[in-house]
Amino acid sequence: MKKLNIKTFMPISAVAAVFGLAASVAQARTTPVFQYDFPASWGGTGTAIADQSAAGNNGVSDGTLALSAAVPSGAPGSAQSLNTSAGGILTSANALLANSTVFTSGGFTYNVSFMWNGTDKTGNGHTQKLIDYAGTESLQLVTTSGSASLQMAFTDDAGASAPVISTTISPNIWYNVTLSFDATSMVGSDVAGLAFMEVNGGTPIQAAATKGTYGDTLARPIGVGQLGANFGYLVGFTGDIYDPSVSLGASIVPEPTALALGALGGLGMMLLRRRKS
Repeated sequence: MKKLNIKTFMPISAVAAVFGLAASVAQARTTPVFQYDFPASWGGTGTAIADQSAAGNNGVSDGTLALSAAVPSGAPGSAQSLNTSAGGILTSANALLANSTVFTSGGFTYNVSFMWNGTDKTGNGHTQKLIDYAGTESLQLVTTSGSASLQMAFTDDAGASAPVISTTISPNIWYNVTLSFDATSMVGSDVAGLAFMEVNGGTPIQAAATKGTYGDTLARPIGVGQLGANFGYLVGFTGDIYDPSVSLGASIVPEPTALALGALGGLGMMLLRRRKS
């Protein structure tokens, strides 16, 4: 007797479940450390910087801050940016990205939009800080005349810092940067993982990274537009910063969607090709 080939289709609900799983894993959850928006966080007077997130990690101004009407395309009409050419922000709390916290949370994420004004500061190795934890894990520029290297630097236990990811940017252009560190393992007291840098929504650049313990031992704040240390305004960023935030958890992680789709495709082919006599 001739065998019949009966096609069995995967239910739509099952397909949706697989796609939903892929999406939920790809869009990893983060918990805010702080979110500073302007002028809501600072209206131009005083030294207090109000955290707009539920974390309540307020900051203080260091040096001379100024509000700027220059904002990225698509920003709300009432929005302003913060000019950090003569001053920056320090969080009131210290050790907000301690290794134990970072590992338990699955990593950390920096997000900021910025426009560098083209000033090449020759001191401190031409370095300008955008978001900086205790002078260690730092989203920063290393400037030259006419261009700059946008870098994410990590620091080892002995205090030696080195960039693990970098790309070139130009002055007087708005850039949005998301930097995520996906913490995967503890190596002694250090945290090992992958760093991802996404610029203007492009394909993330990635590299292996290790967060040492040096920043934790210093018990310093996070700096926005300057070095994360109570030394006065130092290693500052010359330009405008818009909506800086830091979160626990990695918003960019190794993309599981391809694996999920591969599994879906394999399962679908198995079901479609299953033969029943």
